[in-house]
Amino acid sequence: MHQVSRSFWAPWTSTDHPGESPEEMFDRRLADSRRGFDDGTACRLVGFLHDGRIAGFFGVSQIFRRSFNNAYIGWSVSAEVARQGYGTEGLTAILDFAFAPEALGLHRLQANVIPENVPSLCLAEKVGFRREGLARRYLHIAGAWRDHFMYAKTTEEHRSPYG
Repeated sequence: MHQVSRSFWAPWTSTDHPGESPEEMFDRRLADSRRGFDDGTACRLVGFLHDGRIAGFFGVSQIFRRSFNNAYIGWSVSAEVARQGYGTEGLTAILDFAFAPEALGLHRLQANVIPENVPSLCLAEKVGFRREGLARRYLHIAGAWRDHFMYAKTTEEHRSPYG
């Protein structure tokens, strides 16, 4: 998925590791997420197609408990299946898991999206995130400090179409 989506994702990809191959990026991100699994601060869902290809990654990270009970949420959909409903399905599934009391039981999730990333903006709004503001020069992406729209959703706002 990283190889076939490389150019599709380029405008929205972190440049923390310039020259990193798709395989190296996958290995690094997998190792990062494993650390989060070990300490309870991350969760990742991987969506697979019927033929075994990866349709997308959907993750919750930086889970904070106590009175905050909040986390960040992010997603990457394969260029091969973009805009075909797989992002909506995967993001809804991880929202269901993140808000379910018997699973992560979070109260609030935050997503930050580059204003030019129209597919992700549409996806965030489609699954019920509300725009809360603009963070100027928020993250270093594709070689520059980029603004991001800040989105959030609370458990009270979440209504899963799957029950």
